[in-house]
Amino acid sequence: MFNFQELGLSAYLLCYGPLALILLSFIAFAFLTDKQARSTYLRRLDPRPEARRVDTPVVRYEAVAAQTPAGIPVRLLPDDGSVAVPPARTAVVEVVEVVEVVETVAVVADDLKLIEGIGPKISTVLAEVGIVTFAQLAESSPDALRQILAVAGLSAINDPSTWPEQAALAAAGNWDGLALLQNELRGGRR
Repeated sequence: MFNFQELGLSAYLLCYGPLALILLSFIAFAFLTDKQARSTYLRRLDPRPEARRVDTPVVRYEAVAAQTPAGIPVRLLPDDGSVAVPPARTAVVEVVEVVEVVETVAVVADDLKLIEGIGPKISTVLAEVGIVTFAQLAESSPDALRQILAVAGLSAINDPSTWPEQAALAAAGNWDGLALLQNELRGGRR
């Protein structure tokens, strides 16, 4: 059996010396970099250097001219009671209520993803330009749709040549005709 008590100091240094050197170098490196990081962090937190660099003149609030939301220039005065403020004037105004009838037509958005070749991204792009129904898509020309896709950066992959035709069938409620047309298409293309 091996007796560790008989080993001398040189054997321990030979065995554990390189390991101790590596550990000490890691500790020294961590200490030095941590000191740099601490000083950088403290410099960023210290408000005094920033305050020394401010070159804006000091403005007295008595001389500041402000603007109201209505755009009327106003001069701010000190609130020390030295300036007499006249009482506010009151006036009686006759209120006439005018009711204007406006017809609003609610546009219900169709699910354009039912058109073969249109996915969620293209549906969102079309909605951003105001095409949200099958009828609006049917009225659009393939060239206009290509231009919309080019602006959105989606023109390389998609071919909108059959989208108006599919949308016209969907707008008319001809779902069987749409299904037959889509069976002929591959990814929205003929």
